Amino acid sequence: MTFKLAPEGFNLRELDVWGALYEARELGSVVEAKVSRLRHIEGQGETWELEFPDSPGVTGLVPAAESGLPPRCPMTAFVGKLVGVKIKSIDKKNSMVACSRREAVEMSLGRLMGQLEEGEIINSLIRIVTEYNTFLDLGGGVIINIPREKARLSAGVPLDVQHQVGVVMKVKVTKLNKDLREIQIEPVDPWEVWEFKRGEIILGKVAAVRGLMVYATVKPGLIGLISCKPNEYFAEGKQLELQVISFDRAQRKLHLTVWNPRRAAERKREKSRNKRRQLVAR
Repeated sequence: MTFKLAPEGFNLRELDVWGALYEARELGSVVEAKVSRLRHIEGQGETWELEFPDSPGVTGLVPAAESGLPPRCPMTAFVGKLVGVKIKSIDKKNSMVACSRREAVEMSLGRLMGQLEEGEIINSLIRIVTEYNTFLDLGGGVIINIPREKARLSAGVPLDVQHQVGVVMKVKVTKLNKDLREIQIEPVDPWEVWEFKRGEIILGKVAAVRGLMVYATVKPGLIGLISCKPNEYFAEGKQLELQVISFDRAQRKLHLTVWNPRRAAERKREKSRNKRRQLVAR
């Protein structure tokens, strides 16, 4: 995949798609590539195909063993996403490059181990949410799995409603084992931070609509259930004024209703009229 002569108006160095890849291999540096396909290769199993932005026509290959993903993390979730990889070998004749994301992640893990402290609160990015697991990126592609029992912060809320891919989540470093190069984390519990009283008016954003179940995020990680009627329509992402019906920290439940100032004013007037009637009746 080379030119015999430079096309008019160009020089061969400008059109060299291999130089940066050879340099990255020699230096052991990390290059960025896009996962364009997930395929099965005999003897290697599931394998990513990569595209390099500065090397058109060159295909990178990352087998599952070199993906650097934790157990149960689906490789399919990375198709169309950018990943950092190290170049292991180059087959120029077939325009193929063997890559390792695992080695790139190990570099990042080493840096994190030297910077983190137990008990520290840090940011993480939600990368993948499945029915039973939430996978968080601590930086540099170091992905940690949070099992459902720890990831489900609000009772009765599905994981894919509780956590939105691409959102930043605060987590606490609960354990560091530098010998095993192991990091354990858990989400910061919003139910220990926030408290709401019955009747309070708060802002919330519709996180999801599942039939008659409408979920609203009122604080990061704290999601309540909106009481609604069958004919009411709610658009995901819409911000609403909500009134607190009940807040139960122990059960991790927040029940809400849409705040209607006109209806509230009518109830207040009706209450006042009833009070006057009682006074007259006396």
